[in-house]
Amino acid sequence: MERQEIDIFLALCEELHFGRTAERLFLSQARVSQTIKRLENRFGAALFERTSRQVRLAPLGRMLRDDLVPARGLLDRAVERAHAAARSVEGTLRVGYLGGLAAAILADTVVAFRSRHPECEIYAREVHLGDVFGPLRRDDLDMVIAHSPVAERDLVAGPVLVTEPSGLVVPRDHRLARSSSISVEAPPVEVITIGGPAMTYWHRYLDATWRITPANPIVAETFEEVLTAVSFGAGVHPAGAHAELSYPRHGAVYVPFDDGLGDRHVWRPVWTPGADNERLRTFVQTMCEVVTDRGEQHYYTASPAPPR
Repeated sequence: MERQEIDIFLALCEELHFGRTAERLFLSQARVSQTIKRLENRFGAALFERTSRQVRLAPLGRMLRDDLVPARGLLDRAVERAHAAARSVEGTLRVGYLGGLAAAILADTVVAFRSRHPECEIYAREVHLGDVFGPLRRDDLDMVIAHSPVAERDLVAGPVLVTEPSGLVVPRDHRLARSSSISVEAPPVEVITIGGPAMTYWHRYLDATWRITPANPIVAETFEEVLTAVSFGAGVHPAGAHAELSYPRHGAVYVPFDDGLGDRHVWRPVWTPGADNERLRTFVQTMCEVVTDRGEQHYYTASPAPPR
């Protein structure tokens, strides 16, 4: 029996009147009659005894009612528990972060979130350039804070948290290291290649964002590996302004783009549709409030703006 069939049958058991049952369930009387007739045809016997004056339960109907009432109670309680769990913040939220800026946003958010929702546990794990969204698809994480674009239909891009200026990290003895800024129209060609499962995706992002196609034989899967390769002169790589603050390297220098087109590091939370619940939504809301309170520049400048 379908849920609506159960509801119609049990309501008629209580009302013993087709008209009142229809009014109670906001259905037509014909719909009620058709449903009962369909059930009786399915069982092969009458559920109700009808006369021109009254409706009474038949023996089969009485037996079915006695079996369905407790079963529907269990079903109703199960549905209500599921709704309550979906609305609850209690449990564990698994959050990934890509690099230093995302780690700073996460740390500030966790402090604020725990003060409001101590019943929720936060598990944090770093993700890397070579496989930013793989942990989401493998259900290892519920959410990732990243600056990578989201082009796949199976991922949900949350609200923008920070949009930071962009530039390149270059070797300290590179010709561009002596520049105060770099034109995004003429990037160098020795861009370090990103490896791992996300290689093709990441390279499409570089090309679409800065018109850069990596061709360097050096392959890196994490930003730490990128910086290490840059520091020993293997090549250059795009980076957000926070790299100067979060990733100081003796052999690497951050140089910003100069033409206003560099503000393309957009940071946001990303998750799969199946991970969407009240716990995740509440955490994202807290994250937005924290970033707004501190100001975007807090996360990518050496002298952050004071909290508003």
